[in-house]
Amino acid sequence: MLNADALNQLKDLKSDIRSSKEFAEGRVRGSSGKFGFVVLDDGREAFLPPPEMERVFPGDRVRVSLSEEGKGKLAAELDKLLESELDYLVGKYVQRGQGHFIQPSLPGLSRWIFLPPKARGKAQPNEFIAARVNRHPFRDGRAQARVVDVIGKPDMPGIEHAFVVAQYQLSDRFSDAALEQAREIEGKLEDITAGRSDFSEYGFATIDAESTRDMDDALAVSARDGGWTLHIAVADPSSLIEPGSPLDKEAFRRAHSQYLPGETLPMLPRDLCENLFSLVEGELRPALVLHIDVDSDGSLGDSRYEFGAIRSQSKLSYQQVSQLIEGDDSAVPEAQRASLRALADLSAARASYRAGHSLVMEDRPDYEIHLNEQRKIERIEKQERNVAQRMVEEAMLATNISVGSKLAEMQRGCFSVHLGFREDRMGEVKSLLKEKLPADMKESVAEKDLLQLDNYLALVKFLESHREPEMQYLLTVLKRMLRPGQLANSAGAHLGLGLNAYATVTSPIRKYNDLHNHRVLRAASEGQEAGPLSDEQIESLQDSLVRGRQANRALEQWLYAQFMQDKVGQTFSGRVTLVNGAGLGVRLDDYGIDGFVRLNGNKKKQPEFDGKHLKLTHNEKTYQLEQPVTVKVSGVDVDKRRIALELVEAETEKPT
Repeated sequence: MLNADALNQLKDLKSDIRSSKEFAEGRVRGSSGKFGFVVLDDGREAFLPPPEMERVFPGDRVRVSLSEEGKGKLAAELDKLLESELDYLVGKYVQRGQGHFIQPSLPGLSRWIFLPPKARGKAQPNEFIAARVNRHPFRDGRAQARVVDVIGKPDMPGIEHAFVVAQYQLSDRFSDAALEQAREIEGKLEDITAGRSDFSEYGFATIDAESTRDMDDALAVSARDGGWTLHIAVADPSSLIEPGSPLDKEAFRRAHSQYLPGETLPMLPRDLCENLFSLVEGELRPALVLHIDVDSDGSLGDSRYEFGAIRSQSKLSYQQVSQLIEGDDSAVPEAQRASLRALADLSAARASYRAGHSLVMEDRPDYEIHLNEQRKIERIEKQERNVAQRMVEEAMLATNISVGSKLAEMQRGCFSVHLGFREDRMGEVKSLLKEKLPADMKESVAEKDLLQLDNYLALVKFLESHREPEMQYLLTVLKRMLRPGQLANSAGAHLGLGLNAYATVTSPIRKYNDLHNHRVLRAASEGQEAGPLSDEQIESLQDSLVRGRQANRALEQWLYAQFMQDKVGQTFSGRVTLVNGAGLGVRLDDYGIDGFVRLNGNKKKQPEFDGKHLKLTHNEKTYQLEQPVTVKVSGVDVDKRRIALELVEAETEKPT
């Protein structure tokens, strides 16, 4: 036994060792292997070896001691667990001998989590399950979980949908209180519409995909001296769903209607969004009605709004309206023809105006997924955007731009903002511009604050106006350094659209931020002020939107991998969408499906990656973003949702 002096000496030694170490805090990032990393608060990254990674989960916030390895690389040793947000997992129930585990479906978490005997419920091996973490592994590397739900068996029709809904905790059920409130709304609808002005005389019609049932908006256009007046009626749930009510809480939790392949998870109960609030042909519905003057050059003039009621005259499809504009009068009822032709002229003027004064998104094809009875992909149809879709898009943009300006003046509402380049990429942006731009443009554009709308617009307009491949490719690379759009409770620039302010109101039965903006407008029309959304509410809505997009991508990638299984060995044309040191991401032209060409497998002939210009040279050929290539499907891993491709040949010797 050590005496008191020896114990004190040992304590002092440990204290000296500890004080000589560098400690830092950061967040754990997993990998596809057993090791991981800690992304430190100061931006550095430290390697976390497998024994240490066993004690944490991806996303955990930890304090670590740092040591330096060769070539200036850092290694981390765990000191303290500060925070762990991971408490919910979905995955496959697996059994190995006497051991029972959940194999989590979580990027960066490659190990299995033990399921104790009393924590397995009625789940059976090979089923997909949801579980809660009930023992964190920090102390000894032994995590445990308990089953909270059985999602289904692997061969269950639609198991992919059920799994993704559970994985991203999407809402597919409404509370009893919300459903009761929804039933009460039908009895109130007639009273609401009876006391309002009826604007049906404008001849409104809805224009959507043929299968659409949740129709948010209806359009009409009338000619006036020097241009047109756009009349848009938008469904009005705000008058019957009060803030804080059960339906409002459910809508806020969802944030938006989630459109998954073959399935919709609506923000509001179906009878509301597809019937009582939907602008159904021939039915009187409460609506926010906006009137927006558009001059012949496409510029927006005065606008006004009021809450009234409308009866849509026709439910039209994009195909019908396109046929009319292309010369087939019989495609739509006679009563709608003049208004739709005026809408076509208005939308062409708006597109031309935006091309000169703001930014116009590039047209990309859509891909419609058709599922079979097993809810797997039967076929994928590539659809080029038609003239009717562009007409509706211009009408929606004009409405949201006009309302965004009004809400900005009122300093109220939920805005869509786009802040431009990521601040951590500004060094690369400036370096590229100094290298590629002519000398006069370096001073007039590149040296200015490119996070300001006017300067950003000037740069993009310059690059768009120069059709040389080098300038076009520079614009492509720069767009990869942009931040994603986000919601905000104060007005800000939307650099992606080239606008000073932008706020959406055209989808209140599909998007909660639109519903909130209706409340702001309604309160203003009544001489009151609607309560603002807090920063926490904005963050919650944003998180829900991001989670919804992640869920859709996850489900599509799973279904795509299944769809491509019988196409191994087949050849497709595609375009490069990703360039990194390992290879190329390629999107197939026929299906819109992404796969990866791995080029770094041969140690003797490693590709040369130019991270600044996003180019990869392999076998004396250089590949870059948007380059057309021909690829062969070399393998599919459904469990990992991966599609492996091989280059067959580039369609051009040099990148286009």
